[in-house]
Amino acid sequence: MLPGLVCGALFAAVDLRWLLTLMRFTPLVALGYAALVALLGASFGLLGVLIGWSRERFGDGIGLLVVAPIAYAAFEIVRAQGELGLGFSTAYSALARVPQFVQVASLLGPWALTAAIVFVNGTLTHAAGRSRAALLAAGAAVGLLAAFGVMPISPDGEPVDVSIVGSDVRQEIKLQGSEMETLLPYYLDLGRQAADHDPDLIVFPESILPAFILRDPELLGAFSRLAESTRTKILLGTGHYEDGEITNRVALLTEDGQLDGTYAMMHPVPFGETVPGRALLERLGLAGWLRRMLPLDLSRGTEYSLLQGIGAPICFESTFPQISRQFVRRGATLLVTVTNDAWFSGSSELQAHFASAVFRAVENRRYTLQAANGGISGIVDPRGRILASAAGETVINGSVAHRQAQSAYVRYGDAPLLVLFAVALCAAAAWHRASGDRRLPQGKRLAEGLRPSAKLHRFLKRRHA
Repeated sequence: MLPGLVCGALFAAVDLRWLLTLMRFTPLVALGYAALVALLGASFGLLGVLIGWSRERFGDGIGLLVVAPIAYAAFEIVRAQGELGLGFSTAYSALARVPQFVQVASLLGPWALTAAIVFVNGTLTHAAGRSRAALLAAGAAVGLLAAFGVMPISPDGEPVDVSIVGSDVRQEIKLQGSEMETLLPYYLDLGRQAADHDPDLIVFPESILPAFILRDPELLGAFSRLAESTRTKILLGTGHYEDGEITNRVALLTEDGQLDGTYAMMHPVPFGETVPGRALLERLGLAGWLRRMLPLDLSRGTEYSLLQGIGAPICFESTFPQISRQFVRRGATLLVTVTNDAWFSGSSELQAHFASAVFRAVENRRYTLQAANGGISGIVDPRGRILASAAGETVINGSVAHRQAQSAYVRYGDAPLLVLFAVALCAAAAWHRASGDRRLPQGKRLAEGLRPSAKLHRFLKRRHA
């Protein structure tokens, strides 16, 4: 267990180091970072125990080539569930820049890629013991992934010209309500620059102003006039206050400047936008600590609302396959993520977050856009190819399309992959039972073959008597 624990903790400490950029807001982040590293390290330790036991019990063939890929993928699936779910630090994200190898995600989901990566590494480890068959298996797996890369997909639908507004406002400034007089003109100017390209849709980042835009007639009116004067739809992110609750929302304004609808975030960031189990922690005497860390929780949305066919996961939500899939199941023909990555300015989180757009695009076979403040904005096509991207302040223009057809992953989710895992485990168990006698040492097999039967033993005993 110790090697797995150490390896897991080191991996988490390096891969999630971007969390430490939040220490400029509160030193309590260091405690959360340490707890997360310890938790992931312990999980890797248990994973190592399981894989090590399977290798000893069933041999490297089953342990490395069957149990390890399934166990690792299952570990990532479980880790992404619930209020405390984490969508970062996945093995499959390593393939974000090689779209020809990720197309199987449209059939079996992203965790099939995690299993494939672990399988290939397992075969190479096995091949190091001079197993030629394992080396061939690794080549076959890579070839199979590449073969999915030439799989045809359904044609595009209605074309849409888009302009994505990326901004570079430091989070310290965004938190100051006194900066409204500079931020509003800043974003309106970027919006006018985007409108110069005559798009059908302009997308702004998450929470662009330190205000509740939809409740402020002056602020809402400014963006409504921009939409009306340019005859362009506008999608923007804003906090929203209603019925005593604060939510994180995406709003769509029509070409007439009218509010068409909103989507409220369903999965707030744990310990960033909400504290899971706050009531229990307060009863344990941590109320003061929680107030210093996060005075008020964001409320969750209640449904995956579409905005004229657009599914709009907000920030953290784009790292979870199940959220974008729910939008598309409900009829989304285009995916748009609005995010504020200025919290992690200059860190590796920016690349990791944008990589999520690649996989959401392939899984759902949808064009996927990302508009970021302090992060990477861009356009990804349904095959996971990055058509355009830029960090910081930018206006990205491009043509995308609404797509109607649903991928196998949208229709069936992770069920086919789990069935495939179950079949692989059953087949491995059956093979192990059937070949058990062949794995006995040669001397033991010879001794068992020469051992007289009970009937012959009784006959010899009578003759001797």
